[in-house]
Amino acid sequence: MSWQDEFREWFPITRDKAYANIAYTSPLAPKVAEGVAAFFDGITHARSDKPQWLRDAGALRTRLARLIGGDARRLAFTKNTTEGLNTVAQGLSWQEGDNLVVDDQEHPTNALPWLNLRRRGVQVRVPPSRAHRYTVDDLWRHVDARTRLIAVSWVQYGSGLRTDIAELGRRCAERGIWLVVDGIQGAGLLRAEVDAWGVDAFASGAHKGFLGPLGVGLLHVSPRLLDALDPLYVGPSEVTTLDKTGLQWQVGVSDAGDARRLETGNLNYPGIAGWAAALDLIEWARPERIEPWVLELSTALSDGLRAQGLQVVSPADAALRSTTTALRVADPAAALAHLAREGVVASIVEYGYLRLSVGAYNNHGDIDRILRAARGFAA
Repeated sequence: MSWQDEFREWFPITRDKAYANIAYTSPLAPKVAEGVAAFFDGITHARSDKPQWLRDAGALRTRLARLIGGDARRLAFTKNTTEGLNTVAQGLSWQEGDNLVVDDQEHPTNALPWLNLRRRGVQVRVPPSRAHRYTVDDLWRHVDARTRLIAVSWVQYGSGLRTDIAELGRRCAERGIWLVVDGIQGAGLLRAEVDAWGVDAFASGAHKGFLGPLGVGLLHVSPRLLDALDPLYVGPSEVTTLDKTGLQWQVGVSDAGDARRLETGNLNYPGIAGWAAALDLIEWARPERIEPWVLELSTALSDGLRAQGLQVVSPADAALRSTTTALRVADPAAALAHLAREGVVASIVEYGYLRLSVGAYNNHGDIDRILRAARGFAA
């Protein structure tokens, strides 16, 4: 049995359906659900052990940092991608007249936190894309001396366009501009090197390519960004305490270079337990095997759809492609319903496109099934 065959067995949904919707959410492997259930079972039987929960969180922090090419000391747990991005948006010191750049293809998650800064006098520049495409040069044409930050998705949720983060990071570093990346559409599927790429903030939830549960995520930050962040919310964490030693109480931070100062109160320990189980699967499959596999499947799917005469919106260029294939059809709702009847799980994005996205549990049999079903709406 190949690694992929064994990996596929961990996801029961693959026995009945071609699940092509990881860009929306990953199906849970029972092992992940069992990890969450085991945590609650411990509380049910009065086995609450917060020191152990914190040790478990620390172990997962290390594993996640290694997976994305970062540093565990600079990784904070969040509820989701949105919370991570807002932590950056609201934690930086802004001056009236500052500007930031965000492309026009972003999910609301990576648009609303930046638009909200307009009330603080920050100009938000939104370069227009062309046929859902933009390049680093397109973004860079809107940079000037007052540009403080560029926000972009590693992989666009609607079209699957992959941004050249390494080149964008190089340019941002040269100009002292913060680079903030919404990583959720690529993390766990494609190999990340956030420190090598010069990413100042990388935010992601656990419930897509990371294969984990909803309600838990991460924010990884560069040393210089962590130093610049003044969290909007402050609460007790492993490095933030209430200092009562003086005449006046003070906020005590034992290590300002530790991203845990961005966390407040209890973490989502049940989510962390499930995420640790999900990471077992990714580590077993190995990222260096997952990425080429999912890109091979995505290429076969998009090529097959094009061969049927369908209008594929996603890039054909290998350097720009990801695991998501979006296509324009006359009646997206009818097409989605047709796929569902054929046992294919997909979704529709706000542009009115049908979106198909693959994970490491998919195989070429799934691709063939999707392509057969697609003949029903090719006309």
